[in-house]
Amino acid sequence: MLDLVQPLAPGGQLIGFGWEAEQLRIVLAEVVPDDPAGKRKLRRIAEKLVDAALEGHSWAIQQVADRIDGKPAQESTVNVKEKREASDWTREELMAILAKMKRDDEAKATAPSTDSLN
Repeated sequence: MLDLVQPLAPGGQLIGFGWEAEQLRIVLAEVVPDDPAGKRKLRRIAEKLVDAALEGHSWAIQQVADRIDGKPAQESTVNVKEKREASDWTREELMAILAKMKRDDEAKATAPSTDSLN
């Protein structure tokens, strides 16, 4: 549920919903002041990260690898108590599932909208 006392960013956007990322993109796209080559801030940060990796800092090597190769997928274990084919369900079980889905949809439809809060 939406926290109604959550602070708002300039322009009325909720903080934590992309506002910070957008501001970082804007700042990182700026040119570094007094840089003779006119490098952007993000480029300078990337260079410093690569320099740290070249110096042998394992945290920097890991960061570079994660950005180039992507982070490895986390392993997860799923336990299925009961696996059944669709044709194995009884009519009563299927009707109960549909009834629950309908109740859930109706509950969502009657819930107050948060669209006006943004």
